[in-house]
Amino acid sequence: MFHLEGSTEILRNAAVLSHPYLDDPESVSSRSLRTAYLEFLRELAGSGDYADYLDGRLKQRDSESAGEMLFTDSSLEIGILGAIFGNPDKNGPDQFTPASAWQLDKCRKGGEFIADRDPGLAGLITLLTHTVFTVQTSWHGSMSDRRAIGATLIIPGENWHENDIAEAFLHEFTHTALFLDERAKGHFRVGADEVLLHSAIRKDERTLPAVVHSLLVATEVLSWRKAHGLWDTVPFRLHGSSRAMLDKARDSHRTLVSLPDWDGIVKPRMFQLVAAAGQRLTTF
Repeated sequence: MFHLEGSTEILRNAAVLSHPYLDDPESVSSRSLRTAYLEFLRELAGSGDYADYLDGRLKQRDSESAGEMLFTDSSLEIGILGAIFGNPDKNGPDQFTPASAWQLDKCRKGGEFIADRDPGLAGLITLLTHTVFTVQTSWHGSMSDRRAIGATLIIPGENWHENDIAEAFLHEFTHTALFLDERAKGHFRVGADEVLLHSAIRKDERTLPAVVHSLLVATEVLSWRKAHGLWDTVPFRLHGSSRAMLDKARDSHRTLVSLPDWDGIVKPRMFQLVAAAGQRLTTF
């Protein structure tokens, strides 16, 4: 969403959803929006470990700068990973190992890689992503979940370039922005979860909402590479080559828009976003 529309719509969604929790809606600052946003997420979480975790974040908000992310591998946060993401180590034990120092360092450097190239994007990510979790598992990649908006799991590999970390941030932030946009405007009609298609990134069979997210993530990652001279100048270990990703994204877009009653499956807002992604893909 960021590269397709800029920051305004993303911030508007966050402000609209957080509005009931703003102390002074007539005078909104980054700090007051951050606090209201965390309160919105806390209310959304209901009860349980994740809700309790957000309570803790709210209690420490006065010691945070607006939009500060917490990079963590502490035992408390590892204890709630199951509540947010299930068992991140799908092929391993139920108990996972705290991250190595180099993993946390890579995550921080990936954030700096974005900030050096696009401070506006970095500011949005840090405002709306409250925690970056990382642990040691048998796989490398990233995760986020619509049931825990604002929490991101990034598990870097030792051979990842800083841009791989940056793309992991962008990948999950795109999901976060879409989760907020969907809550603010609505994206899918009844029955969308029953349509199965191949995704734009992994090419496995997934539900239509997941495939649409994959298309928009691919469009954002490709836009990032193009905008910052990264199209084919660094190794890509997370998302693969630009050419391969572009071909898969174009195939995915063609499949989506050729579905019978495509505009009857998605709501106008998602129809608009997919159309914008299709147009962007023709420019690469």
